Amino acid sequence: MSTIPPLQKLNDHDRNELKRKCHNQLNWSDGGHWVGVGHKPNCFINEQISSRLTHTIKFPTDQSANRWNTDWETSIRYAGHLGTAALTTAVGLATGGVAGIAVGTLAAIFKDELQAKIPYPKMYRGWSYQVEFVHQFKWSPHPWGQRELIQTISSKSINHEDKVVAEAKSARRYKLDELPEDIARLLATAKSTSSVSEF
Repeated sequence: MSTIPPLQKLNDHDRNELKRKCHNQLNWSDGGHWVGVGHKPNCFINEQISSRLTHTIKFPTDQSANRWNTDWETSIRYAGHLGTAALTTAVGLATGGVAGIAVGTLAAIFKDELQAKIPYPKMYRGWSYQVEFVHQFKWSPHPWGQRELIQTISSKSINHEDKVVAEAKSARRYKLDELPEDIARLLATAKSTSSVSEF
């Protein structure tokens, strides 16, 4: 197998070949030297892929803003701990299954993931609320290499003059022993999108 550059996106064949060779102890001497069949694999390469999913909710009327504010107050009051709310929402956005994001889900993300010590994002006519998910996936075939998904969530309240009046941001790391690799790859390889809906 030819040497692969230190940082790149791998195809399934190369990745599986690297896993097979790098993780098999019979391919390596006690001193860490290659004794397997064929060329020595580069077990120190790093694969990094990322995507960005953004959704903006607009409030064109007083009625829509008031309904949002009422729904949010109710949701944040009764929202339990939903540790996977951000992941579930992101998977929905990544697969195109979510046209908008439920207020209750946003409340759970805001409360449990962002843990922002600021009031809930109260809206007014002409304002908008933007939530963004950035997923960065890191993988290495080395047995002690980095294998994780970093999910960064940010939210912004934007007024009728298009000025940001409040924002929050948080990042969470998921090791591949606590999150299936298929889901991590799905999120990081999803086409970066920006969608808009009205409340």
